[in-house]
Amino acid sequence: MKNLSPKDKEIINILQNDADITNAELAKRIGLSPSAVLGRVKNLKADGTIRRIHAKLNASELGYSLHVFVYIKLLNQGKETLSYLEGAVKMNSRVQDCFRMTGDYDYVLRLLLKDTSELEYFLTHELSRIPLIASIRTEVAMKCIKQDSSIAI
Repeated sequence: MKNLSPKDKEIINILQNDADITNAELAKRIGLSPSAVLGRVKNLKADGTIRRIHAKLNASELGYSLHVFVYIKLLNQGKETLSYLEGAVKMNSRVQDCFRMTGDYDYVLRLLLKDTSELEYFLTHELSRIPLIASIRTEVAMKCIKQDSSIAI
C-alpha cells in the first residue's frame, strides 16, 4: 500500500467525485498552486495510483438495464484453461467485471445488458463456446441499490 500525503488523498477524493473539475478549481479547493496540483496529478498517474479518469455513464439512459451475474465452474484449474477463459472474458465488451473466486465457482462475471435476448445470445453464442466450462449459473439483479467505483481513502 502506498503512503499518500494528505494533499494527494484530497486530490484523489475530489477527482473520484468530479473527474471533470478543472485544475484551477482543484488547486483552489485544496489550497495549492495550479502547477503544484498538476504535478501531483501527473505523479499519481505515473506511479499507477490513478489509472485513468473517465466519464461515468447512466446505463439505463442508454438502454442498459439488465445486470446479470454469471457463475462459472471449470473442468480443471490448469494454467492454460484459466488463461483461455480470462483472455476471452477480457475481449468481451458485455462483461463489466470478472473475478476469480474461491468456493463453489471459479469465476463470477457481471454483465450489463439491454435485455434477456442479449443475455441468451451471450450464453449460447459466446460463453458456451469457451472450452472446459463445466457449469454456468446466471442470476439477474432485480434492482441496483448501490453501484460505486470510488475507493474510500
